[in-house]
Parts: sequence; structure tokens; C-alpha cells
Amino acid sequence: MTVVLRDFIEAEGLQPGDRLPPERDLAVKLGLPRTALRRMLAEMEQEGRLLRHVGRGTFVAERGATASAPYRAQNASRKELWTYPAEVFEARLIIEPKVAALAALRATPYETEEMQKVIQHSSTAATLVEFERWDAAFHQLVVAAARNGLLASLYEGIHALRAGRLWGRMKEQSLTKERMQEYTAHHRAILQAIIDRDGGQAEQRMHNHILTARANILGSETMS
Repeated sequence: MTVVLRDFIEAEGLQPGDRLPPERDLAVKLGLPRTALRRMLAEMEQEGRLLRHVGRGTFVAERGATASAPYRAQNASRKELWTYPAEVFEARLIIEPKVAALAALRATPYETEEMQKVIQHSSTAATLVEFERWDAAFHQLVVAAARNGLLASLYEGIHALRAGRLWGRMKEQSLTKERMQEYTAHHRAILQAIIDRDGGQAEQRMHNHILTARANILGSETMS
């Protein structure tokens, strides 16, 4: 999990001698429980990557070996986008439930058939990478079925961030076979609401689905 903190340092361009944000602020930025953040800080201090001084703060001791931009994406206007895991989930909770409600009103039989095919693929996925591909495809199909160009454009940024390396690492650390099955069941329930033209249920089920994913990836301590 220290990769999350290392990638944050690199993405922010922090140099040796630079001070990290206060622990409370850093936990919010990364969308992590403070207990998990403290473990990361302790591990990186032991590795010699950080220097921690009581009363002064935590400082970068040396540059990371590999630069990366985990939450850098290109949106529709080609402007660079920087954000953090907790912000991604906030945006998803604002956008995707409403998108699902619109899809319940506008999805064609062809689109719901495609969603069903994608769900079937995800239910038989043998690897995390394969499952994540079909999982993302389902959400993209729901967005397309909503037939709102502006919302689709906004979702492109979310999709790009979900495809990033840091997101992949966090999913890998949180995803189990049981959770894959749980997410697939959620997708089936969302699809059924769309087929039933029940926008309220589609919205609520998508909202609950994202809440579950957020808790699994970021931890329940971040919910307050």
C-alpha cells in the first residue's frame, strides 16, 4: 500500500526536504483511514524515504525511483486532470446514479443485451485484469445508454482515472473473488432496474454499488 503514498509524492513533485501535508489533510486527499496512512508513513520512514520530526512534520528524504502520474488523465478538452481516490468516488456518487436513472428511461433492447453480455463475461473472468475490463465496460454502457453527451464527456475523465496505474493497484489489493461476485450481482440488479424502466431503483442500486466499492477500496473509516 505504500505505493499510494509514493505515487502521491511523485505526482505532487515533492523534492527531498519538502514537507508532506499534515496527517489529517493527507488522509483526506488520499481517501485513506488515518490508521492505514500511519502504517505507510512508518514503513516509508523505515525504508529511508521519509524523515519524521516530532513537532515539525514529515519530510521527503529521497526521490522515488520511478516517476508516475497515477491520477493524471486527459479529458475531452485535453486539459490535464489531477485528483485523488476520495474525490473520484465523490464524483462517481454524484454522476453515475443519475446516469443509471436516465439509462432506465432511454436504454434500447440492444443496449441492455450488450450489458447482459458484459455481465456474463465478468462473471466468468479468470483474472483481476479481465474482470476490471468487463466491470468498466458495464459502466460505460450505462453511460452510453443515458444519451447525454455532457454527462458522457464528464464520465470520460472518471474512466481514464479508473484505468490508471494507482487505481489498478488499489483494486488489486482490495478485490477478492467474493467481491467480484458481489459487484457482478450489483450489476445484474442495476440492469434489471434498467430493463424494468425503474429509474428510482436504478439510481439507488448504482448508488449502493459505488458506496460498497468505496468502502472496499478506501476503508469504512473514510466514510465520516
